[in-house]
Amino acid sequence: MSRNTLLFLLVLGALGGCSAYGHHGYMHDDDDMGKGPMMGNQSGMMGNQGAMMGNQMMGPAMFHQGVLAAMGGRTLYRFDKDSAGSGSSVCNGDCAVKWPPYLAAPGAQPHDDFAIINRADGSKQWSYKGWPLYFWQGDKQAGDMMGDNIGGVWHVIKP
Repeated sequence: MSRNTLLFLLVLGALGGCSAYGHHGYMHDDDDMGKGPMMGNQSGMMGNQGAMMGNQMMGPAMFHQGVLAAMGGRTLYRFDKDSAGSGSSVCNGDCAVKWPPYLAAPGAQPHDDFAIINRADGSKQWSYKGWPLYFWQGDKQAGDMMGDNIGGVWHVIKP
């Protein structure tokens, strides 16, 4: 890897870390959705490469309107090809472009059914009851669930 490529990747990683929420926790119920300091910047949308822009690293999610959602209401999914409780994700490379992982900010702590797993690239990803969590690049706003049952292997998470 060239020095310029390495420098670019380091700067890119540092910029990604700057987009994290200031607080790392979760809200307890739907009535709190959109209120209080935990919401941070809700403007993060999927870019054309599928990566979250603005607020990609967040604290644990919560159930909202019957499905597990990230702060700001973005729907989260699980992948049948992952093994619950394995502590890893099999969705890497092109898969992770289409299904961006729900990344945990540095210093984030597991809570209740939420844990943090290590990804192949060294980043940290949230999991729920052992299942790594992902966004779908086709969801453009809070409440979208366009990724549910894609290929029969991607699913929203219900209580």
